[in-house]
Amino acid sequence: MGDTEAQSAVNPDRVGIFMDVLDNIISDLNDNAELQQIFGMPVSRALVIVADTNDLRIEEGGKVQLTDEQQNGFLRILDEIIRANSV
Repeated sequence: MGDTEAQSAVNPDRVGIFMDVLDNIISDLNDNAELQQIFGMPVSRALVIVADTNDLRIEEGGKVQLTDEQQNGFLRILDEIIRANSV
């Protein structure tokens, strides 16, 4: 199935992310030095994907108690990485 056929087969009422894109996001999170200082290595061990209705989010999984500054840094970096991997 080509990309055009795959896109037309996606139900618009559902959220989807291609697994290769998710793999790229995870790699970028793991490679980020600032996140490594906050969460340790690999960074992904401290993060979770949360499904909330039609929304998928990457969140801190409760392994590290974040300061407000760390939380803001995490959200900023996460946003940058997701945008860099978006179409």
